[in-house]
Amino acid sequence: MEKLWECLTKKDGRRQALIQLREQLRKDGAAAHAKLRKLHSKDTEVLGRLLLDEDAKTRKNAALVIGEIADQTMMDLLWKAYCLEQTRFVKSAYLQAFKNFEYTLMLPELKKALSDLEKQPINDENRKHFMEEKRLLRELIMEKEPEKPHVYKGEGILSEIVLTTNRNYKHVVMELLGSAKKKEFNAGVMLRTKYPAKLFEIRCFEELFFLLPKGKRVGDDPAAAAKELILAGIVPYVEARHEKGKNPFLFRIEVRGTMTLEKRGVFVRKMAAVLEEESGGKLANAVSGYEVEIRLVEGSTGGYNVLLKLFTLQDFRFSYRRKTVSAGMRPANAALAMALAAKEDFFKEKARVLDPFCGAGTMLIERAKAGKTGEVFGLDILSEAIDAARENTKLADCKVNYIQRDFFTFTMEQRFDEIVTDMPFSISEQEEKKQAISQLYRGFFEKIPVHLADDGRMLLYTHDRALVRQYAKSSLWVIKEFELSMKEKSYLMLLWRR
Repeated sequence: MEKLWECLTKKDGRRQALIQLREQLRKDGAAAHAKLRKLHSKDTEVLGRLLLDEDAKTRKNAALVIGEIADQTMMDLLWKAYCLEQTRFVKSAYLQAFKNFEYTLMLPELKKALSDLEKQPINDENRKHFMEEKRLLRELIMEKEPEKPHVYKGEGILSEIVLTTNRNYKHVVMELLGSAKKKEFNAGVMLRTKYPAKLFEIRCFEELFFLLPKGKRVGDDPAAAAKELILAGIVPYVEARHEKGKNPFLFRIEVRGTMTLEKRGVFVRKMAAVLEEESGGKLANAVSGYEVEIRLVEGSTGGYNVLLKLFTLQDFRFSYRRKTVSAGMRPANAALAMALAAKEDFFKEKARVLDPFCGAGTMLIERAKAGKTGEVFGLDILSEAIDAARENTKLADCKVNYIQRDFFTFTMEQRFDEIVTDMPFSISEQEEKKQAISQLYRGFFEKIPVHLADDGRMLLYTHDRALVRQYAKSSLWVIKEFELSMKEKSYLMLLWRR
């Protein structure tokens, strides 16, 4: 690092030295930062002079290194360099560096810079760097003065809604919607309602989206797609469903389809920039804290179907799920499993319930939401899983007795009416791993008669239905089987004690 610092004082090799310094800071962390600050303290003018270098990339990297050091005495110098900078891609580096300073007193200057920037003309050549600079200015301002979020007030306004569902079981959601006018489509259910929030009383759909009356489909040119959405009235549509406010709506764009990751990034950046520009600043692209997601789903014949997700309409169904564990099932899948079992009149009222592999408690919480239970127990060998399950269950306002115990050594005098669980699985094709899962299933079903009462029921979410059929047959009937995902090879199996 001393040699690199020495290079910064010479005429040649300064840009490369700055790049290597940044790489060393990234690799060596706190120790490298401490050493660089010590070198900087001996000559605080070295980096400042580089902000005036004739080479744009040298100025850019110097600004970023200054940001890493975060010497508060250099903040004014950094801001003056930003104001004087004429090369657009370099200006963003100064703002990136500013994030590491205490810049509260600079807020008036930052706000003026953003206001001035928004008045400047944008074209295809400068759009990328303009939008990056605007985004960073907005983030700096919001860090110190968070914008007041918009408040949803869309209840009572007729809206066309899409509920995405498990593709095999759209009919379950259709039935739970009762007499509402609705129809199935390939990814779920569509309906019209004045009360979207009430739809969250149904637990087994995946996501809720709004459909624009016009502009339900756009082409694959990002600038044209943005303009189509503006003409379709995306701004007044969103405004009508929120209390009036002065701040822009923060949005993100999510593209689902065959587009490569690299092309998707370019597409999203360009579309977002044109949306900001064409909306007159009423829409603002954001990497976090966004209130609107514009979901573009590739159509079978080209172009993209447009769905709007309003995060201001909060989905509280699974808000209990603060903690998770690896390989835990999605809560919407657990809710669907319970809905399918309920359709089969499978549950016993006030049943004693056991989950032998409870993880973060999702299955037991959703079982409690599906109908009244008696005593409920969850087992797991991992302390972090038990801790997560206890916290989640408390947030869900349910009552479950969690015990850190291996199911295969667990004992309890009174047997259970129901066993519900997400069975352990492995995606490995190694023979050793496959044999271990097979032995687990074998031991599990050998112990079931000890814990499951006569006429008891079992609900299994499994990726190994062949093993269930192989080992369950000695003491249980498989009475119903549901394929939840062909891709994931996941199944819901309902069994009955012989």
